[in-house]
Amino acid sequence: MELRLLRTFRAVASAGSFTRAAADLGYVQSNVTAQIKALEREVGTPLFERLGRRIVITDAGRRLLPYAERILRLAEEASEELRSAGDEVAGTLRIGAAETLCAYRLPAVLRSLGARFPRLRVVFRPASRSALLADLSAARLDAALLLEEPVSAPDLTVETLCAEPVLFVAAPDHRLAAADRVTAADLATEPVIQVEEDCAHRQVVDRELRAAGIDPPVLAEFANLEAVKRCAVAGLGVAALPAVAVEAELARGELVTLPWVRPDALSRNDFGLRTQAVRLTRRAPSPALTALLDTARTQWAVMSTVDGHRAGRVVSG
Repeated sequence: MELRLLRTFRAVASAGSFTRAAADLGYVQSNVTAQIKALEREVGTPLFERLGRRIVITDAGRRLLPYAERILRLAEEASEELRSAGDEVAGTLRIGAAETLCAYRLPAVLRSLGARFPRLRVVFRPASRSALLADLSAARLDAALLLEEPVSAPDLTVETLCAEPVLFVAAPDHRLAAADRVTAADLATEPVIQVEEDCAHRQVVDRELRAAGIDPPVLAEFANLEAVKRCAVAGLGVAALPAVAVEAELARGELVTLPWVRPDALSRNDFGLRTQAVRLTRRAPSPALTALLDTARTQWAVMSTVDGHRAGRVVSG
């Protein structure tokens, strides 16, 4: 199969339209149509069918798509490997990451990587854990960076890059800000500002409070951390957030960490998450991915030490 036919097939399957695929590829529509027909002749079965003005991928097309993506990705890897001769790292690296990492961890790494390897292009997008692992499994990503509790799976290679403590924070004039210690009982009637329930650090916090038999009132739930922080800064309640996400607000004095005392049952467990690099075990890391992870290890080890120092007010019961 010709790579150009597979690229066109993938574009049509992704766009759901010959017209949009032609625009994405820079082709005229008749060229896209001709290439799809050529591929259908080669495989001996229709890959798309028309339903009125829409096109729908056939069962055969759905079965071909993951193979096409793997073939095209292998071709890209081969090109990147050859372009990365000697000490030069080039090509395209596809990374998916948790939104918090995209906002607070990755920018410095990407800036450093771009300065060292100007021919390297990094494409990354924020997504949920399930979406990232699905894209990784389908070889649409070279690696995923997760902000989670420890992840493990037989087909995955997982490396913890740094610890991510979770802090309880509030405005400096909040009634708990001057306390010597804050326990779960102190939050029994205290409004808590939370992110949505499918967020990893929300799950850690909920489990922490449930272990103490506490179900505090949730003042509001937001889809992003920035809204949670703004409400906490405004004095609307207590928030529990990854330390890296509130570093700037703590430095400016807009928020303070609460001296959280953990329930006895959890006192010997970590209260926090891990930034983890996840890749498919069957795929060896490319020179570009190796360069990114080396940069992240160096930078985030230092940042993690700083964050851990700021997290020192989370103590055992």
